[in-house]
Amino acid sequence: MKPASDIQSRITLEDDVINFISTVYSDWTMRVGDLRLLGEYTNQDGPHADDYFLCFATDSSGWNEASFYSEGRDEFLASLGTILGEDLSLELGHSTDFSSRILWPEARRGEPMFAFTDVPPKSIIGRVFGSLRNRQTFTDQALSVLQSKA
Repeated sequence: MKPASDIQSRITLEDDVINFISTVYSDWTMRVGDLRLLGEYTNQDGPHADDYFLCFATDSSGWNEASFYSEGRDEFLASLGTILGEDLSLELGHSTDFSSRILWPEARRGEPMFAFTDVPPKSIIGRVFGSLRNRQTFTDQALSVLQSKA
């Protein structure tokens, strides 16, 4: 095990609480009972930055992210899968582009969690080189879960 000071991020499940701590990203906690949607997504930031994330949403206002590379990920997913009664197998490990997938709830598994759209550049230089920014929003499939009555 790495010393805590060397760990960039860690995800754990203690009782009914998901804990994510990181030296790079914002720390957060969430009760499993509040979780409405779980997914995975990849982007084009690799190999020099994190490019694969787990996403946790309680409503349609946003989501929390945890790096795929977080320490404790496999144990966390096994424990959470047991609580949710689902196999939480990740499938985007070879993606090098923008991609997403709902993991839970099972009725939506495999459907896209996010839509990715380029943000039009505003500067002349940006127009020459093309869009360098991307906007990530929930898909209709994800919103149907998040906006349904629990």
